[in-house]
Amino acid sequence: MYNEEDCQYLQMMQEIITRMASNSANCKNWMITLVAGMLAVSCSINELNGWILISLFPIFAFWYLDTFYLELERKMRNRQLDFVLKTRQSDTSGKKKALFCFAPLEKDKITSEERAQGFVVTNDRAFSKSIAPFYGSIIFVVVIISVVLNYEAIASLICK
Repeated sequence: MYNEEDCQYLQMMQEIITRMASNSANCKNWMITLVAGMLAVSCSINELNGWILISLFPIFAFWYLDTFYLELERKMRNRQLDFVLKTRQSDTSGKKKALFCFAPLEKDKITSEERAQGFVVTNDRAFSKSIAPFYGSIIFVVVIISVVLNYEAIASLICK
């Protein structure tokens, strides 16, 4: 069913997809490391009340990067699936055009038939169930730690 060129193309596509997934995981690792370091430093600095909130900046930056890599991974999976579906068709002209095409295949809207074939929507990754709870919980923890460490300053502002 698949000739040597097809297998080579699919292997290259899978390597790209794996690299995007690895980059997404690295974003999470680096974000945890940076935020933990910033929290450790900010807990030792008593004079700078709002300094701990600076750790929100890398959270949002890595959230964006993680979303970018996850979206690119989904687009590449769509491209790979598109090629596989074209190889199953009897018409070989579509397959020849798709062979060694590495442009990400964006799908903003998909039909129920495309969903059944395995295509995924690629423009809704920022608040997907694999990203939003992770980064949302980190933001929640940073804000809670900031409130707990700065309780006296916040209480004095409220009581005035």
